[in-house]
Amino acid sequence: PRPPVPAAAGYHAAHAAMHAFAISPCFSAGAAAAAAVGGVLLGCTIVFKTGATGEVLGCSGTVRGLLLGKDALRNAAFSLGMALAGAAVAAFYGGFEPLPKADTAVLLRLGCGGVLVGFGTALGNGCTSGHGLTGLARLSLRSWVAVPTFMAVAMATATALGTSAALPPAALAGPALDAVRQGAAVAACAAGTLLLAALAAFGAVGAREDGAPYSLKVAFELLSGAAFGLGLAISTMVRPSKVASFLDFGSGAWDPSLAFVMCGGLLVTFPFYQIAERRGKGALLGGGLALPPLTKPVDRSLVAGAALFGIGWGTCGVCPGPLLVLFGAKPASIQVGVTLIGMLAGMCVWIAYDRLSKAAAPAIEASREDGCKTDDDTASTAARTSTEGSNEPVSFFDKVAGLVTGRASRSPPPSPETKVRLLDSNADSNA
Repeated sequence: PRPPVPAAAGYHAAHAAMHAFAISPCFSAGAAAAAAVGGVLLGCTIVFKTGATGEVLGCSGTVRGLLLGKDALRNAAFSLGMALAGAAVAAFYGGFEPLPKADTAVLLRLGCGGVLVGFGTALGNGCTSGHGLTGLARLSLRSWVAVPTFMAVAMATATALGTSAALPPAALAGPALDAVRQGAAVAACAAGTLLLAALAAFGAVGAREDGAPYSLKVAFELLSGAAFGLGLAISTMVRPSKVASFLDFGSGAWDPSLAFVMCGGLLVTFPFYQIAERRGKGALLGGGLALPPLTKPVDRSLVAGAALFGIGWGTCGVCPGPLLVLFGAKPASIQVGVTLIGMLAGMCVWIAYDRLSKAAAPAIEASREDGCKTDDDTASTAARTSTEGSNEPVSFFDKVAGLVTGRASRSPPPSPETKVRLLDSNADSNA
């Protein structure tokens, strides 16, 4: 037979590509509805916690704070609530798929992915809950950089490593379970609305000016964790195969369900934070709104952390929040245990790295201050040493860090004569 003409060859290639990029049979209108309603419950829980305590909800930050011992009781209560939600859903409802066989390759994948998830979320200071459902709703520039970064890296990683094949989907049950899922989703959202109404009523009768008792705040953390864990279970983000099918574009069975989770959550959090940023007067349990500043600049730690988190997420298919829920549902699972230990180990590595960096900061600060002196004698000395090639140039990130932290403002600006000498010395050294 004659060889195909280029146009026909292009048609066959496009047809093969379209066949490879097909929608997963696991995706349906019911799955999309469950994901969206679960996302709405996640958004309601975020609003619930911020309105009550004045703080944002972030799963990775909660676990990291627990390891650091910062407000350990409240962080432990939130984590416990998520685990209890997983246990309750597994006992009365199901919805947790069988995990892949615990062979060496799978455990290595889960362990390495957990380490990268833990270190990346700590370095980048957020995950899908903090940067995604909260930061995007607040129009935070850092979150609008972090989310596309870890999403793109996670998709590239899952596609390159074939994560969907390593974490294959497993059928849960028939249509009856889908009906139960929808009923549970509606009931959960109704319960979330009632909780918000009860919280508003509590604020209406007047929380004390010095704040509510600490025990009440701990109780609200426990309640918030349970509601958030329930939302994750309903949205199917606790199923690693669902995440893998969403991130892996090379599986031939793409599942867009998780996009509905983000849309459902932002549908609630976006209007709330836009109003709270402008008109919020304080938390209902006392105190002001302790929201992260929107003016914090984008730095390399944010981008690197988001990229590392994306690699880990695309490798193991779980992030900190769903992992806590999975641990509550399957506490004896070796796969969940290896992933959780890996995540905690990654966060501990970041804690050690952060402390070493802070310990070395005074010496670096002193050397920078010595290099920033601008009187005539030190400027002449700097000019002579720069012509001899003994001074290393300051990086762009160091200059930005100096401007942001105000270090550069400690020294007066150089005189015109000093500028001329420094420019001449730089010209000589460049020549």
